[in-house]
Amino acid sequence: MNSTTYSALLATASSLAAYERDGQLKSWCWPRKDAFHNHLRFFIMGLVQQDESIWLDPERDNISFNWVTPLEHLQIHWHIHHPAARGLRLRMDAKLVDENTLEHTYLIDASEQSALHDTKFWFLMAPEVAGRRSQLQCVRAGSQDNQIRCDADPYYLTLETVGLGKFRNVAALQIDAHSSLGSLVQSFVTHPAAFRAIEMGRCAAVALSQTIRWNTPFTLRMSLRTAENNHLQKERIVHAEESVWFAAADEPPARPTSNSLSLRVLDALTSPNGALLASAECDWDMRFSGGYGFVWPRDAAFAGLALLECGHSQRAARVAGFLSKALGQSNDFEQRYTDSAQPAPSWCLRQPDQRPLVCLLWIALLTEPQLPESKKTELRIKLNTCLSAMADELLTCPDTALMGFDLWEEREGQHFFALVTAYGALIRGVNHALTDVAQERYGAAAQVAARLAQGHFSPLHAWPARTRSATGHADFTADASLLACLMPVPEFPLSEQQRSGMFHALREALRHGVGYRRYAGDTYRGGGCWPLVGLWFALGAGEVLAAAEVGPFMRSALHEASASSTPLGYLPEQINPESSQPTWVVPLAWSHAFFMQLMHRNKKIEEAKKILDEPAFPH
Repeated sequence: MNSTTYSALLATASSLAAYERDGQLKSWCWPRKDAFHNHLRFFIMGLVQQDESIWLDPERDNISFNWVTPLEHLQIHWHIHHPAARGLRLRMDAKLVDENTLEHTYLIDASEQSALHDTKFWFLMAPEVAGRRSQLQCVRAGSQDNQIRCDADPYYLTLETVGLGKFRNVAALQIDAHSSLGSLVQSFVTHPAAFRAIEMGRCAAVALSQTIRWNTPFTLRMSLRTAENNHLQKERIVHAEESVWFAAADEPPARPTSNSLSLRVLDALTSPNGALLASAECDWDMRFSGGYGFVWPRDAAFAGLALLECGHSQRAARVAGFLSKALGQSNDFEQRYTDSAQPAPSWCLRQPDQRPLVCLLWIALLTEPQLPESKKTELRIKLNTCLSAMADELLTCPDTALMGFDLWEEREGQHFFALVTAYGALIRGVNHALTDVAQERYGAAAQVAARLAQGHFSPLHAWPARTRSATGHADFTADASLLACLMPVPEFPLSEQQRSGMFHALREALRHGVGYRRYAGDTYRGGGCWPLVGLWFALGAGEVLAAAEVGPFMRSALHEASASSTPLGYLPEQINPESSQPTWVVPLAWSHAFFMQLMHRNKKIEEAKKILDEPAFPH
């Protein structure tokens, strides 16, 4: 089974719609984008031919996806090969009309000699309003209103036709554990009068269209509303205003070019208040995607640093502002958060690398001339709170300082990655200390972090131990997180021999098929390759390779990453090591952040080379 989570997203500032690889809408988040604001279990359409319901199959029916405008207007095509409807061609245009209105337009075509002119559409919509499985959820179907409505206080979701197209029959039905959805739809198609107009509990709404004429558009609009709609609108405005840290007008959206798709993906996954999700979400039981529809401070900090380096300072500031609100009373971060900055369900009690990574983002922002002084003061206070807490740990109990789960959330101990990022945050934070005493403590703590990290090296290994357990055991498994001393903390004190030897040895050890694994022996979700690891090697290459080698190395990494993307240009978390096909969550914000950052660095190298190659005295 292909476990890629999504094939396409549509997004506005506070709305996110996700389409699965079968072309069906499986998630719609509003008024915010996190996993707690989904309003659908699914919205599925199919065909009816001579009273037989036909479910579309992505492989049998040759599905293809195309952008009209990336993340704004999507086209999905099917060339149907079902025996009862062979030869039909179906196109669906999907776009978000506004923050809470989604529009689908269907167009069907076949040769004039086709005997299939009695084709109809059926639609099946099952709500999961705001992620709550309320037994009081209600579905209403009214033929006179030509509308289906799903209610779960305070939200309601409507589906209605637009223009000349009409529903022929509508109904509400119970989702029965003893009956498949296919059999329920077929029963409705055959005996529509046998179904009720209202159902409660685990229910769905179903509709059958009139007969569809060739090349005549049939348009539906799905709308989300709430009795508190005005209140929620004000809430969104407040969130947006709180996160605007620059006096200037907001940055324009990215233009629909290949170079800007990663920026568009990051925008799509970001709520107005700066909450940047790891990915979109529809797997509410966390059986497949693992709950990616939340904010990981780690992913958000990496993305914020990438945005800032690429010149998108206002976007980076929004992300940084959200993270400042998420900081807990313990002056540390939990594993992940909802987009209201509240802790989300987590399985890691502590990840000691998240706090220093966020500090690195805050420090980078403090050098931005456009950031108002009042906001710099807020950030500086939060920064010093975190730096002081890290310094206290390192200075008072260095052997147990920064203990917790590693970058990949799989093993506990004192990790090289956490120590290196803590060193970077503390050494850069010296210049932002509020007092002379704090400045001295940050510098001293940074040296302790460096000493502890350097103690992970052994003459028997080309790279340092990734983890030292609480019992003192050193784990020398090759791991991509060891690249932290090249990026994002290239100033970490290592010899050139250590840097170069580690870089080349890790590349050889982690290379796996067409890409790189996170670490040797990685079995997570089948142990595929991670595009972000190849990009991470390229982002650190400038600290190791000769100047003439860096550009070609970066371009090769960009080419490999592009080859692992979906047809729409999304970068996944994992790919098949043989085929390079995505096999897990799509799109992953972290992958796109690294891709955008590497594109920016490569462009700077190419521009510099062009200047050097120009003749001093042009003819």
